[in-house]
Amino acid sequence: MKALLLLLLVIVIAAVAWYFISGYQSTHPDKIVTTDTLVIVKDSIINAKAYDVIPIGFYQGVLPCTNCEGIQRTIMFSNDDHFIMEELNWGKGIPAHKTEGTWEKNKDGFILYINKKVVSKYRLSKDSLINIENNGTRIPDSLSKEYVLFKKNTGPENLSWKKRKSEGVDIIGNGGDPFWNVEIDNEKFILFKLASSEKPVIVPIEKPMITKDSIVYSTVTDGGSNLKISIYSKFCNDGVSDHIYEYKMTVLYKEQIYKGCAVILNSASLD
Repeated sequence: MKALLLLLLVIVIAAVAWYFISGYQSTHPDKIVTTDTLVIVKDSIINAKAYDVIPIGFYQGVLPCTNCEGIQRTIMFSNDDHFIMEELNWGKGIPAHKTEGTWEKNKDGFILYINKKVVSKYRLSKDSLINIENNGTRIPDSLSKEYVLFKKNTGPENLSWKKRKSEGVDIIGNGGDPFWNVEIDNEKFILFKLASSEKPVIVPIEKPMITKDSIVYSTVTDGGSNLKISIYSKFCNDGVSDHIYEYKMTVLYKEQIYKGCAVILNSASLD
């Protein structure tokens, strides 16, 4: 009889223990088995958007060319599904060819359209775009390494320039050899500064001449020297950093031409 009671007591204790252990696990979902941990790791990657990145900013690479030294392709993607592309044929001595269009994402990558016609397709791999199709022709995987566009830093992301925008500056330009910079406030002034000069040249703002591809400010300084600042809608590299800019700038001052890059911080000020 005592043995039976002892057996029943052991069964009751085991049942109570199982109940509390099960309840603890159900109220502590982070305490899970290894298999579930793999699911959490997978979800964490998805939540971090490691597989859901869109190509915003500049991408650049040199693609194969049958009758030139290479095709330098630069694409600027904006977050309004718009892109601007420049292609420069090395060794040809001709200006870069510029096109614009829209892009969209699909399950396989990204599709670029010009006038609603598919012109190319890309696959995003980390910080690079791999060109997988051009004008309906599929690029073999064996050649994928030759059709890569690499992510580049974008000039306007400079924090100091964002601060200048908050202070009313609408356009900034700079260049080297020798170093110079320009600041334009479209309501107040134009400032041109050479590193070799102690004081900057500051003149009242003049209404610019605006065309499809350029913005030109032309004025005369207090000393009677001509100052002409031209901004072109062409991609530009400052030659010092890895930054790419959307615009080129030239400054004509005292019969000397200075070449560099520009950032339009406030395009609304030009309207």
